[in-house]
Amino acid sequence: MVKQFEEETNTRAALVLDVSKSMDWSGSPERLTKLRYAEQVVAAIALLLIRQRDAVGLVRYDDRLRTVLPARARTMQWRRIVRSLEEPGAGSDSRMAEGVQQAAKLIRRPGIVILLSDLLVDQDQMEQSLRVARAAGHQVTVLHIMDPSELELDSRGEAIFYDPESTLEVTATVSDVRRAYSATVMHAIEEWRQRLAALGAGYEVIRTDSPFGVPLRRAFATRQRLP
Repeated sequence: MVKQFEEETNTRAALVLDVSKSMDWSGSPERLTKLRYAEQVVAAIALLLIRQRDAVGLVRYDDRLRTVLPARARTMQWRRIVRSLEEPGAGSDSRMAEGVQQAAKLIRRPGIVILLSDLLVDQDQMEQSLRVARAAGHQVTVLHIMDPSELELDSRGEAIFYDPESTLEVTATVSDVRRAYSATVMHAIEEWRQRLAALGAGYEVIRTDSPFGVPLRRAFATRQRLP
């Protein structure tokens, strides 16, 4: 009976959450880290889907797969997802391709794959993994989680810029690099948008200081486009 019920659900979805070290960061102590913000979005999306009798699975990854929950539509699934969000993460690397490919396997028929990440990954590898998910018939939405401080430098004087997933550090005067930094970020965002659009995937930049309603509406816009 359970299997029959789950086969009759409207949609199957897999939520893919990046829990690598770069996600565990905030530009201000008054804001949630990118990871904490993304976790709350995951929990909210999962709850809404399950209430609509949609089956939801979860994949968490950093330098390895941390969580793989098969898609289920039962009420207990939401509790499993929330418990999984409390498990360890913050590895130094981001094996996004493996996470997306695993998510595509969780849903047997065409459904939705929603990826939440700061996208500090190799673009070519990510594009290939999403291409595989699209080839399997899945709709894909990428929620690009960004702290406002990543979009525009808001401090003065000198600062040390460092890669949270390596040991690289560079000292520079903020006023000298602000314009070039903003232009580089906007270029990267536009490149992501174009690459994903070419794959037929949705893409949205989600700021950690924005209300939850915005990312949820964008995520469910993909679901409404399903045949």
